[in-house]
Amino acid sequence: MPGKTPLLLMHGLLSSRHGWQLNIEALRSHFRLVFAELPGHGEAAGCTEPARLHPDALVAALEEARQRLQIARWHLCGLSFGAGLTLRYALRHPGAVLSQIWTNGNRALADPPDAALLAADEARCQRLATQGVDALRQESFHPRHGRRFPPELRDRLSADADGVDIPSVIALTRHCLPDLSVRAQFGRTAVPTLLINGRLESRFQPVRDLATRLLPICEVADLRGGHAINIEQPEAFNEAALKFLRRHDLADAPLG
Repeated sequence: MPGKTPLLLMHGLLSSRHGWQLNIEALRSHFRLVFAELPGHGEAAGCTEPARLHPDALVAALEEARQRLQIARWHLCGLSFGAGLTLRYALRHPGAVLSQIWTNGNRALADPPDAALLAADEARCQRLATQGVDALRQESFHPRHGRRFPPELRDRLSADADGVDIPSVIALTRHCLPDLSVRAQFGRTAVPTLLINGRLESRFQPVRDLATRLLPICEVADLRGGHAINIEQPEAFNEAALKFLRRHDLADAPLG
């Protein structure tokens, strides 16, 4: 939309662009929204090629999209798994990023996976390969378990999750997830950064504290919600996001 700075929105695993439903109206009032979907999710084509699913390759695809859309600079917002990609994008292409927001992503700043974690990931892949949607629905991050989600949105996101391309999810788990973390590079982030933290997800709180130690310029908005904080606390999320983004939005920034 002419006159508005682009804002890239990147969802998490087993989600889609519909995961932003409660944020779109508020964000669109100030920004031109650009939605990215993971391979095999939502409207995105499936992919099982290892070379195309490495985090660097997915970041390269985002950069290709930016150039194709003739966007000079944009803001980023990545959720969960998607945050691992947008944080990496900001490290690779800081000149194209005005600012970035990310949310609870437990693997985004993780140590390199050890043998036990890799084995657990592979066991998940085997369950998905043999049990299909039944295995998907057992994952803790499947939207059907979102007890704080509005019921209609939970049903819609659950249908999206059940409809993902399972071979793509398996391939992302095998070829993207092990290298998703940017822990070793995060401290070199050069763009304004805000973590919107769902503080009720106890597992993520050590990662939240690590983020501020590794990158002292990383601002934090702690909200009373869990992993999917943009859905569980949409009004507070929108308020925190807009306050931060508008503070770093340049009125004279070239627009796509």
